[in-house]
Amino acid sequence: MNAISPDTYSRLRIRSVDAANIVDLIRIADETNLSHWSAQSYLEEIKNPASIMFRLVDEDNSTRGFVVGRIIPGGMIETTLEAEIYNIAVTTAEHGRGRGQMLFDAFRTACIEQKAANIWLEVRESNAKAIAFYERNGFERVQTRNHFYENPREHAILMKLPL
Repeated sequence: MNAISPDTYSRLRIRSVDAANIVDLIRIADETNLSHWSAQSYLEEIKNPASIMFRLVDEDNSTRGFVVGRIIPGGMIETTLEAEIYNIAVTTAEHGRGRGQMLFDAFRTACIEQKAANIWLEVRESNAKAIAFYERNGFERVQTRNHFYENPREHAILMKLPL
């Protein structure tokens, strides 16, 4: 693994995701053990006008991380907009360097701009590091969803961030 100079980090940027980036998203998802999404799933999400998809790129436009989520109408009774995060990950080389925070901040800003009332997500019950990250960002635990995840089978913690 090549060492990255601290100078490089100051040049990291948030960019939109397009179809040419799907291979990078799948690579990072596999590297970080996210639940699998097919290339077709990412492509459909890119085409969805309610999607919010960002990637963290370095000076060479290489993808270092990504976030995928969506704005969701609240329903017939509740007319507010809600947001969901489906996936957020950074390469293992970027762990612990605030890169996930950069992606989350961009996602949260987009949700606020679109007037979402809350951001929702599910996280594996065993993923203490992610749960701590979300709690530091103001998420609260709402409920446990039993046997939500496969490979391995595991409960999910449903979390909510009021905006």
